[in-house]
Amino acid sequence: MQDRQEQASQLERLRKLLSSQPPTSNDGVEAVVGMLLIEKTNNDLEILLEQRAERTGDPWSGHIGLPGGRIKSSDKSPFDACKREVMEEVGIDLSREGELLGSLTPGFPWNRPELKVQPLIYKLHKRPILRIGSEVVSAFWVALSELPGMRKQSDVSTRLGPRTVDSFYVDGRVVWGFTFRVLNELLSLKQRSSG
Repeated sequence: MQDRQEQASQLERLRKLLSSQPPTSNDGVEAVVGMLLIEKTNNDLEILLEQRAERTGDPWSGHIGLPGGRIKSSDKSPFDACKREVMEEVGIDLSREGELLGSLTPGFPWNRPELKVQPLIYKLHKRPILRIGSEVVSAFWVALSELPGMRKQSDVSTRLGPRTVDSFYVDGRVVWGFTFRVLNELLSLKQRSSG
């Protein structure tokens, strides 16, 4: 029980830190990603990552990333888009199973520098049953505390040719680019909220 109380306070500190930051503007945001966190019993947090399916024309084909996608005209807000995309890709209903903690700085993926993406952080109430959609091959949880030890340089293929990049190497999978950058921002916030 003590671990759970400590973890809840860690999430609460993260929420307070996120709410104390100036709000990010949704102006020009065209896509969203969901950073879905669950509590572990060992006083740590896990985040859900996914491997995208190989698809012709998809700039993230086969990549490891976060659930998300483009905002459609039918979405009332970036939050609605995130809920829809998370449901489509991993079968989690954020309206019932999650709680918005805040957002990170919008960014631009290297392979689509014109696309402004808003990362949204959600706390899930419990470990959900995942229902993988057609755009995704698999989804898996990674402990945030383990990510710093998984940093390495990796060789990747980009539309500009081969490149060596900073990455996390997670169970034989390379996490790089935009996902690597927002995970680093989350780790930095987590560290600030703990100290």
